[in-house]
Amino acid sequence: MIKYPLLSAIMVVGLSACSTFSTQQKFNQPDNLLFNNKELNTFPISVQRDGRLCEDDKSNDQKCPIKFYIDDFKAGDFYINNATTYYLKPNEYELTVKNCKEECKTSHIKINISESLQLVTLVLSIDHEGKPFIFNKKS
Repeated sequence: MIKYPLLSAIMVVGLSACSTFSTQQKFNQPDNLLFNNKELNTFPISVQRDGRLCEDDKSNDQKCPIKFYIDDFKAGDFYINNATTYYLKPNEYELTVKNCKEECKTSHIKINISESLQLVTLVLSIDHEGKPFIFNKKS
Protein backbone atom coordinates (compact mmCIF):
# COMPACT_ATOMS: atom_id res chain seq x y z
CA MET A 1 0.00 0.00 0.00
CA ILE A 2 2.78 2.44 0.84
CA LYS A 3 4.55 1.72 -2.45
CA TYR A 4 2.03 3.62 -4.62
CA PRO A 5 2.11 6.95 -2.69
CA LEU A 6 5.90 6.74 -2.46
CA LEU A 7 6.19 6.01 -6.18
CA SER A 8 3.83 8.91 -6.97
CA ALA A 9 5.86 11.30 -4.82
CA ILE A 10 9.10 10.27 -6.54
CA MET A 11 7.54 10.82 -9.97
CA VAL A 12 6.28 14.31 -9.02
CA VAL A 13 9.71 15.36 -7.73
CA GLY A 14 11.40 13.94 -10.84
CA LEU A 15 9.04 15.70 -13.24
CA SER A 16 9.36 19.04 -11.47
CA ALA A 17 13.16 18.79 -11.66
CA CYS A 18 12.91 18.13 -15.42
CA SER A 19 10.65 21.12 -16.01
CA THR A 20 12.99 23.43 -14.06
CA PHE A 21 15.96 22.18 -16.07
CA SER A 22 14.20 22.66 -19.42
CA THR A 23 13.10 26.20 -18.45
CA GLN A 24 16.69 27.17 -17.68
CA GLN A 25 17.94 25.55 -20.92
CA LYS A 26 15.35 27.46 -23.00
CA PHE A 27 17.14 30.79 -22.61
CA ASN A 28 20.66 29.49 -23.36
CA GLN A 29 20.41 29.76 -27.15
CA PRO A 30 18.22 31.42 -29.78
CA ASP A 31 15.04 29.64 -30.91
CA ASN A 32 13.59 29.15 -34.41
CA LEU A 33 16.82 29.72 -36.34
CA LEU A 34 17.07 30.05 -40.14
CA PHE A 35 20.04 30.86 -42.43
CA ASN A 36 22.43 28.76 -40.30
CA ASN A 37 23.71 26.43 -43.00
CA LYS A 38 27.10 27.35 -44.37
CA GLU A 39 26.80 26.98 -48.13
CA LEU A 40 29.01 27.80 -51.06
CA ASN A 41 29.34 31.57 -51.65
CA THR A 42 27.89 32.58 -48.29
CA PHE A 43 29.39 35.04 -45.81
CA PRO A 44 29.14 34.83 -42.01
CA ILE A 45 27.18 37.43 -40.09
CA SER A 46 27.48 37.18 -36.32
CA VAL A 47 24.35 38.21 -34.40
CA GLN A 48 24.23 38.51 -30.63
CA ARG A 49 21.89 39.94 -28.06
CA ASP A 50 23.24 41.98 -25.20
CA GLY A 51 22.22 41.55 -21.56
CA ARG A 52 19.45 44.17 -21.40
CA LEU A 53 16.16 42.67 -20.23
CA CYS A 54 12.72 43.89 -21.16
CA GLU A 55 10.72 45.49 -18.38
CA ASP A 56 9.40 42.91 -15.87
CA ASP A 57 11.59 40.11 -17.32
CA LYS A 58 14.11 38.16 -15.28
CA SER A 59 17.04 36.21 -16.73
CA ASN A 60 15.41 32.89 -15.80
CA ASP A 61 11.90 33.98 -16.87
CA GLN A 62 12.00 35.91 -20.15
CA LYS A 63 8.68 36.57 -21.83
CA CYS A 64 10.01 39.13 -24.29
CA PRO A 65 12.66 37.75 -26.68
CA ILE A 66 13.77 39.93 -29.56
CA LYS A 67 12.44 38.41 -32.77
CA PHE A 68 14.97 38.76 -35.60
CA TYR A 69 13.92 38.78 -39.28
CA ILE A 70 15.95 38.66 -42.49
CA ASP A 71 13.89 39.93 -45.44
CA ASP A 72 10.59 39.16 -43.67
CA PHE A 73 11.69 35.60 -42.78
CA LYS A 74 11.77 35.01 -39.06
CA ALA A 75 15.39 34.01 -38.46
CA GLY A 76 15.39 33.59 -34.66
CA ASP A 77 14.15 34.52 -31.21
CA PHE A 78 16.96 35.97 -29.11
CA TYR A 79 17.01 35.92 -25.33
CA ILE A 80 19.67 37.87 -23.39
CA ASN A 81 23.27 36.94 -24.16
CA ASN A 82 22.31 34.62 -27.06
CA ALA A 83 24.51 34.52 -30.16
CA THR A 84 24.62 32.72 -33.48
CA THR A 85 26.14 33.04 -36.94
CA TYR A 86 24.08 33.40 -40.09
CA TYR A 87 25.40 32.67 -43.57
CA LEU A 88 24.09 34.96 -46.31
CA LYS A 89 24.73 35.13 -50.04
CA PRO A 90 25.83 38.43 -51.58
CA ASN A 91 22.77 40.65 -51.77
CA GLU A 92 21.05 43.51 -49.97
CA TYR A 93 18.96 42.41 -46.99
CA GLU A 94 16.49 44.17 -44.75
CA LEU A 95 16.97 43.18 -41.13
CA THR A 96 14.12 43.68 -38.69
CA VAL A 97 13.79 43.26 -34.97
CA LYS A 98 10.46 43.04 -33.16
CA ASN A 99 9.66 43.12 -29.51
CA CYS A 100 6.02 42.44 -28.72
CA LYS A 101 4.69 43.12 -25.24
CA GLU A 102 1.45 45.10 -25.16
CA GLU A 103 2.19 46.77 -28.48
CA CYS A 104 4.58 45.54 -31.12
CA LYS A 105 7.69 47.69 -31.51
CA THR A 106 9.96 47.25 -34.53
CA SER A 107 13.18 48.60 -36.05
CA HIS A 108 14.69 48.03 -39.50
CA ILE A 109 18.13 48.35 -41.07
CA LYS A 110 19.51 47.42 -44.48
CA ILE A 111 22.77 45.58 -44.96
CA ASN A 112 24.61 44.87 -48.19
CA ILE A 113 26.51 41.59 -48.18
CA SER A 114 29.35 41.57 -50.71
CA GLU A 115 32.52 39.60 -51.31
CA SER A 116 34.62 42.47 -49.94
CA LEU A 117 32.70 42.54 -46.66
CA GLN A 118 34.71 42.16 -43.48
CA LEU A 119 33.36 40.22 -40.51
CA VAL A 120 30.09 41.78 -39.37
CA THR A 121 28.90 41.51 -35.79
CA LEU A 122 25.40 42.79 -35.19
CA VAL A 123 24.10 43.36 -31.66
CA LEU A 124 20.41 43.26 -30.76
CA SER A 125 19.31 45.39 -27.83
CA ILE A 126 16.43 47.42 -26.43
CA ASP A 127 16.30 51.10 -25.52
CA HIS A 128 14.97 52.62 -22.28
CA GLU A 129 11.41 52.47 -23.66
CA GLY A 130 11.65 48.78 -24.60
CA LYS A 131 12.00 49.36 -28.35
CA PRO A 132 14.41 46.89 -30.00
CA PHE A 133 17.23 48.04 -32.24
CA ILE A 134 20.23 46.65 -34.13
CA PHE A 135 23.71 48.12 -34.21
CA ASN A 136 26.92 47.07 -35.94
CA LYS A 137 29.61 46.30 -33.37
CA LYS A 138 32.92 47.49 -34.78
CA SER A 139 35.78 45.05 -34.16
